[in-house]
Formats: sequence, C-alpha cells, structure tokens
Amino acid sequence: MRLRLEISTRAREIAWGDVLAPGRGIVYESLYRTAPELAGKIHENGWGPYGIAPFGHSAPTFPNARRVRGTYAVRGSGHLEFGSPLPELVQALALDFMNPARTLLDWGGVALRVGSVTVRQPPGFAGGRARFRTANPLHLSEYERPEPGGEHTPVRALLPQDPGYPVALERNLNRRAETFGHAPDIRIESIMGVGPRRSFRVTGQGRSGQRTGAPVEVEVSGGAGALAALWSTGLGQQTGAGFGWVAA
Repeated sequence: MRLRLEISTRAREIAWGDVLAPGRGIVYESLYRTAPELAGKIHENGWGPYGIAPFGHSAPTFPNARRVRGTYAVRGSGHLEFGSPLPELVQALALDFMNPARTLLDWGGVALRVGSVTVRQPPGFAGGRARFRTANPLHLSEYERPEPGGEHTPVRALLPQDPGYPVALERNLNRRAETFGHAPDIRIESIMGVGPRRSFRVTGQGRSGQRTGAPVEVEVSGGAGALAALWSTGLGQQTGAGFGWVAA
C-alpha cells in the first residue's frame, strides 16, 4: 500500500545530499505524532525477524521541472510517495499528512507544500510474477564473514555486474518476504536493465554516510502477497532511506 502526495514548491533544486535523506526522518516524525507506540517499536527494533525498516519512499519528483546539468531540479507541481505493507503504518502517515495543519514538509531545507493525498493499492500479482523497475538506486552490501560470535561487517556495495549480485538480491527479497509474514519463495528470473551507479546520503540511528547502488529492472516470481509487499516498500537494503523504490 502506498500514499501518493501531490506536492508543489517554489525552490529550483534539492541538494544532491538531500534527494533521499530527509524521507526517513519525515516518516518517524509523522508516526510519533499519530502512532507513538508503533513509531517507538519500529525505531528501536525494526520489524520482523531481521529488524528491517517496514517502509520505503520515493524522491520528490517534478516531471515538468527544467533540467539543469549537475543539479536535482524541482519547481512547480510534483509528487512524493511513501509505502508499507503494514496498514496501521500507512494509516498513521495518512492521518498526519492529511491534517489541515500539516501543509508543508521540510525536505532538507526545501519547503514542499502538500496538496491531495491518495491511497494506492498494490497490483494483484495473481500470476505470481512481476516486473519491477526501481526509480532510485537499489543498494546491496557485500559483507565480511565474521569471527564466531561477531557481527557481519559491510565491505563494499554490490553492483549488478558483480557475479554474486543475483544471489544476494534474491536472498534480500526473501528476507523481506519473511519480514511481512510471507513464504520465502521469491526467485529472480532475470535482470533486464541496469541504470547508472549513484551514491546518496543516508541518515539514522545516530549515523550518517553514503550508500551506493544502481537502478535496475528485474523480473521476479513468488507469492502474490510477497510481491505486493515488495511493491509497497522497495527492493534491496536501505529502503527506509529511499533506496530501491519501485516505479509504479
């Protein structure tokens, strides 16, 4: 399930460091207003057996903004999306975004005026197959094998041309399926397209840094409920920071 916000701004650009980073904070700010217990639970422990952030979001998108090389151009009317398979989370966000007193979002210093807010249900996926194209880079990390009792340490970002990428992505998608109560039967059927490598800033849990990935188009198979959950949150790691958001 997704919320689509129609937005507008008088700004002309968003700093590259803030194209995705503010979204996570906006989600938690809204949840703490309308569902503080849910916000605290997710903030402290994530969701499900792997502690995954159970939401995703797009970047603010302004299709008619005049493109300027080297900048993330905005201007006039656009849209912004937030999503989660958890109805209670989407409802809590909707209550805040639809509050008449909540007319502006601060997106890294850029004022986004919120117009209409609509709920978008996921496709049915009755055939058990889906073609997902990510609007934002999909991030996956390669981890160093820990010593006994130690923790996995990320070494570098995996990119689609790396040999281990399909296996790592399939593993990630199945962990996400399990997180939302679905069978881990997702399969990567093919990777059909790859976009340019990009890095964006992420924040959260007292840390800030860069994460790298590339937009991809993939064909996957699996249970309808699991595919709907992926459509609602995104693919890969760091979906709570906006990575891997699926273009609808």
